[in-house]
Parts: sequence; C-alpha cells; structure tokens
Amino acid sequence: MNKVQLQPGLYTNIFPVILPDEPVSFMEIQRAQATDLRELRNEIEQANRRVVVYADRNRVYGYGEDAETFLPAKGFGKTSVLFKQVPALATHVMLQGLLDAALAKGFWQRRRMSLKGVDARTEIFRPTPKGITVPGRVNVFVGYELRCAYYAAVEAFGLVVDVTWAYQDEHGAPLDPSQVRARNAMNEALVIQEELLRGTNRLNLQIAQIRVLNYLLPFAQEFQSIDLPCGGQAHLEPEPFPVILGG
Repeated sequence: MNKVQLQPGLYTNIFPVILPDEPVSFMEIQRAQATDLRELRNEIEQANRRVVVYADRNRVYGYGEDAETFLPAKGFGKTSVLFKQVPALATHVMLQGLLDAALAKGFWQRRRMSLKGVDARTEIFRPTPKGITVPGRVNVFVGYELRCAYYAAVEAFGLVVDVTWAYQDEHGAPLDPSQVRARNAMNEALVIQEELLRGTNRLNLQIAQIRVLNYLLPFAQEFQSIDLPCGGQAHLEPEPFPVILGG
C-alpha cells in the first residue's frame, strides 16, 4: 500500500465518497403498507434470509442477496433508485458496505449503526490492541468513529472519520476511563494513544498531524473500494476534502 502524500494546506476529516451514478435496483413498498417493520425484520431473521429493510420518508426499501425472492410475498416490488435522489438510503448502504468489509477483516463494532436524517454512524476498532499498559494490563484499541453524510450544498457524499479508543482488561472485558485510572494506567494509555509524550506529562503538540497521517489516511486507503450490499461499489477517495479559505 503506497503512502498518501498530502499537498501543503488545511484538510477536513471528511473523505469524498463516489457512489454509482446509474440507477441501482431495490425492492420497494409504500410506508403505509408496511406499518410494522419490527415484525418484518423479525420474520427475516427467523427465516435466516439476507435481507435489509430501511424506511425513508413515505417508502420502505429492501435489498440484500435474498430480497428479490423474499420480499415480493410481503408486497414489495422492484424499483430503480438514483442515490442522489435518496441520500439517506445512500448513506445507509454505503456505511453498511464499509462495516461489512471491516468486520470481514476482523474489526469489531462497539456501537451498532444508527441513523439520523441523512447521516449514518457507527464505531469500529482494529482487531488487536495498539498497546498494553504495564500497570494494570489495559489493552488499548484504536478505532474509528464513522459517519456517512450527504452535503447538499455541493451535492456530494462524504465519510467523516474520527479516531477513537477503547479499553479492555486482560480477559477482554470493556473498561471505561474511570476504571483505567483506578488501575493507574491512564497515563500510559495516553502515551500509547500518542497524546502524551513518553516519560513526561506534556501533551504531544503534533497529535492532530499524527492522527491524519498515521490513522485517517491509511484507513481511507485500506477501504478505497467498498462492495455495496445492494450491488455495485462505492469508492472512497484517499485524500480528504481540503479546507477552502475565503479571500
């Protein structure tokens, strides 16, 4: 994997997402005809079918490997969707595709994907700890808080990536920051996170640059091509949107 070199300037933590321009096939039903999505999802789970249903405004969309065989009996019909016309659905399937790819690589998820408006969010962590503190034997995992959003002003999709951290004890049980402090391990955890300079209590003033170069750029490059659960692929650009300064 070649290391991405950014040109001098200021950058956001938002990576452009390129979704298919052509229509994508989904199953669809009017929301008024699918009043109990919880029951429908339970039926899908009990039947062990690979189907996802997602409600957006007055419609419910279905997709997945078994969608075309399972959903017609529930009143769904085939439709074609342009992603820019249904951005909430687009952000949902893009993040689901990224999540599926990450989990297949061994990443683990702390919070399930949630939806709000045209944003889809989740948190994932690398499978092995970045470091283990000597006092307290705390496993420090690096992760990524992900949010896919549609920016109507520029008619573009973007993936917002933030670095986040998780702690576990020697048995794999989660620890919160207060529990890490109780083990006298927080300072070393912050050194592993590169937020404190080793051997001192001084903050690392280069942490913002380190996060971009050592965490965000490699993550975006690792997941440049993402298979979408509805078919087709998304492309994640390896460089984030630059900050445009007004004159």
